[in-house]
Amino acid sequence: MPDAGKLSDDEKYEQADSVVDSGFISSGNLMLSGDVSEEIIPKSSGRSAPRHQADSGIIEDNEHKTRDSSMHIDSGVYLPSELSLSEKISKLNLESGLNDLNNPKTIQPPVAADSPADDDDIPWKIYFEQDEDGDTHLHAAIFHRCVEVALALIRSAPHPRLLDTPNDSAQTPLHLAVETAQYQIVRWLIVAGAKPSPRDAQGDSPLHIAARMGDLNCIKAIVEPVQPKHVNAMSLGYLVPNYEKCHLNQWNYLGQTCVHVAAMHKQLDVLRHLVSYGADVNAREGLEGFTALHYAVQNGDKNMLKYLLMECHTLKPDIRTYGGRNALQLSFVLPADIRQTLKLKGLDSPYSSEEEDSSDEEMAYDTSPAHRFLPNLVNASA
Repeated sequence: MPDAGKLSDDEKYEQADSVVDSGFISSGNLMLSGDVSEEIIPKSSGRSAPRHQADSGIIEDNEHKTRDSSMHIDSGVYLPSELSLSEKISKLNLESGLNDLNNPKTIQPPVAADSPADDDDIPWKIYFEQDEDGDTHLHAAIFHRCVEVALALIRSAPHPRLLDTPNDSAQTPLHLAVETAQYQIVRWLIVAGAKPSPRDAQGDSPLHIAARMGDLNCIKAIVEPVQPKHVNAMSLGYLVPNYEKCHLNQWNYLGQTCVHVAAMHKQLDVLRHLVSYGADVNAREGLEGFTALHYAVQNGDKNMLKYLLMECHTLKPDIRTYGGRNALQLSFVLPADIRQTLKLKGLDSPYSSEEEDSSDEEMAYDTSPAHRFLPNLVNASA
């Protein structure tokens, strides 16, 4: 009779099957399965392994380690060797070193959004900012004749192109300086590198405006070449790359040069200086092809005619308008000496010698607009 406290072989197999079927593995069961394996397979019995050995639930050491590690990852059990979340965060550190939580002394305070920029960048941006009319502070200073303020603003410009800022009427500071007859500011702008020939809304350059006004000082301030001593006296904060030459023969939108404007407005001194600086006295304007001589004849400007015919050696008096008329054919009534001088210059008269003699005796010198159309009537009747 078997011992009551000792299990038979069949009962051991049943117990092993029950352990495998439970699906739960613990340390106690693992130890039990090891004990069971030792008792199930006696060393001395040459008996083959039971058929249930594959399902016995015995876990080898390698398999046990793999399953145990996978179970540990999924279990969420905290091990003392791992760092806590707060400790991991405390060890975060950017490469720049600005947010190093382990070294609070290196943290830089954030820059305020309204913090002022570098003081060197503020003035010129404010001074040359345009208002609703396109004017800068330099425009306003020139318009209100604040000479010292204008000079300070010119010196504060970091580049000469800021001196050419046009307003909504296409007027640059140089235009305003000429219109207000402030030749000192005109010269400062030219020495500082401002363009000498910008166009306004009518296409007039500052030289056109000065010629119309008869401002000889502004003419000189624009046209005179810049000397190094003038640049040094300005104490500019930049080097002017290249000085542009004044375009003496530049047209406005009516096709007129400064010479035409001076002749139209009877500005003899201005015309004389413009020609001495190299302006073309024989240039024809764009609408009718008039030269300075044609305008002088049309206006009956005796002083200008004497200068052009007797002093200006570059004059070509035989130039005709686009309508084919020379200067003598523009006016029926001219002083005898002027008419004779024009004839000596080779100009053809539209009248016979008898008509010219009778006109000298019967008609006084008259420059009214009605007499300017008489040559056309004579030519039409012929």
